[in-house]
Amino acid sequence: MVNAMDDARLLRFPDINKNLVAFVYAGDIWTVNASGGEAKRLTSHDGLELFPKISPDGKWIAFSAEYSGSRQIWVMLSAGGSARQLTYYNSVGVMPPRGGYDNVVLDWTPDSKEILIRANRTTFGERNGKYFLVNLEGGLEKPLQIVNGGFANFSPNGKKLAFTPVDREFRTWKRYKGGRATELWTYDLENDIAEQITNFAGSDQWPTWWGNDIVFASDRDLRLNLYRYNTASKQTTQLTFHKDFDVMWPSGENGQIVYENGGFLYKLDIATGRSEKITVNLNFDNPNLVSYYKNVKDDVHSFSVSPTGKRALFDARGDIFSVPAENGVIENLTQTPEAREIYPLWSPNGKYISYYSDATGEYEVYLLENKKGAKPRQLTTNSAAWKYEAEWSPDSRYLVYSDRTMKLWLMDVESGKQTEVDKAAMSEIRSYSFSPDSEWITYHKESSNGMAAIWVYHIPSAKATQLTDDRFSDFTPVFGKCGKFIFFVSNRDFNLEFSSYEFDYLYNNAAKIYAVALKNDGSKLFTDKNDIEPVNEEKKSETPAKDSKSKSKDEPEKKDDKVKVSIDFEGINNRVEALPVSSGNYRIIGMADGGLLYAADGKIMRYNAADRKTE
Repeated sequence: MVNAMDDARLLRFPDINKNLVAFVYAGDIWTVNASGGEAKRLTSHDGLELFPKISPDGKWIAFSAEYSGSRQIWVMLSAGGSARQLTYYNSVGVMPPRGGYDNVVLDWTPDSKEILIRANRTTFGERNGKYFLVNLEGGLEKPLQIVNGGFANFSPNGKKLAFTPVDREFRTWKRYKGGRATELWTYDLENDIAEQITNFAGSDQWPTWWGNDIVFASDRDLRLNLYRYNTASKQTTQLTFHKDFDVMWPSGENGQIVYENGGFLYKLDIATGRSEKITVNLNFDNPNLVSYYKNVKDDVHSFSVSPTGKRALFDARGDIFSVPAENGVIENLTQTPEAREIYPLWSPNGKYISYYSDATGEYEVYLLENKKGAKPRQLTTNSAAWKYEAEWSPDSRYLVYSDRTMKLWLMDVESGKQTEVDKAAMSEIRSYSFSPDSEWITYHKESSNGMAAIWVYHIPSAKATQLTDDRFSDFTPVFGKCGKFIFFVSNRDFNLEFSSYEFDYLYNNAAKIYAVALKNDGSKLFTDKNDIEPVNEEKKSETPAKDSKSKSKDEPEKKDDKVKVSIDFEGINNRVEALPVSSGNYRIIGMADGGLLYAADGKIMRYNAADRKTE
């Protein structure tokens, strides 16, 4: 079966020289005519072949590959053929995605005899790269004078280098203006003189030198686009104006630049400033497009247990699975290979399953009824931020969740109405839970002094109130099952120690679990114990009075188990008491019958309130 892809996407790390474009697709190197058309596959190793660069004379393509077991620099004829290894220095191995790769091909010298690479061989970290020249005929690499840097490119005469002192090409932070924001410099390799040529607070990166112009990518208009800096006039001009996607990995020779935008390839004529899309067709037996069976047990992202514990929900590889605890079959509830579903959660009454899906392009809240053949119902629209895990109210009426807009949201699942509960000013609101009567939400929010306080939101009155003051950092609050207390973790233990390394004092393991009584009625988590001596008296037999309305001894006494939460806010900080646990690091998981579940020292623990013990 031949899988043809006309006008293919996901094309990366392109380079152009005259009529030839080299690029990477699915970890292999391909070439295509600069006008577009059918692409030719040059490599097929199981590893990743990356960063192809065509020599100025058009004869060679240098690239980075894993043929020999570690990432090294290789070269092959631009028409294809066997590859030849040029470097043998051990690479640093696999790094986190934002760390990029070792042994990156950057450019060729103008005479096509040496290859400029960045290799992670510095004394101050394996993520930092230093520039080396690799001879086409082999031999040891020759280091350049620059201590470290990001992507770089030679001047037309090979005597200067345009570069960024800091590398951040693989860090996908948008509109970043922090310490790793890159600026462009030039370096005179003969006279050892460096000159800064841009001073934008954001990112200027990926330089390509042609004549008196240095073309580079910058996010000055919020998207990475191409700009031209003229070394004679010192003026900067914008060349491309893409609005939907960033310009990525620009590279080129002889007045042309090719770059990636939205997965497609575009070429730019520097002289005219004209940019046009290159249509690339890939025709090959692509195993990645063939359906296959996959065991997803190692790809579980999140899970939740049904109210009775008979089934569990898992999301893995973008689908939601319902798994029986004992009897039955595993069901794929979503079956949407084109979308990703995450964070499934069963409603307490077992009627609904909520989850997030990016089927629309952004993650939205969906509701699926727990019955055969049910179709999901979309609850939110036009979302624009990542959502964190939701929680159901005990009466299965509401969902509460937070997102990256710093807001906490309450949703009525029947109507789909959303209410903004609160908005944080510093850190996101990540911990929240309902009261047993479903009328309150408790959460922690950071105050202006950096300390987190416990807050509550009353749903009927739509009012948020700060519960604890911000003298300490209080977090992960949950209501007790009785509705009389809120349990939370707080850093308010001062365990003074002297540092073994510095002449200074340290406060470690400051956290304990605390409870605050919600009513000012004398309620206490622990009553004082007082042993008394009982008096032994003879029991007199009593004949119970006859009462036609009296209950049979076998008739159970009716109890009103309905919990109603009420809070007296005045003086509430004086009603905080600590659980008898040692200070350490704690995370509250939730309430359990007769106690509290929490995590400490890598273990799940249960506090037994009746025995005042942990187990």
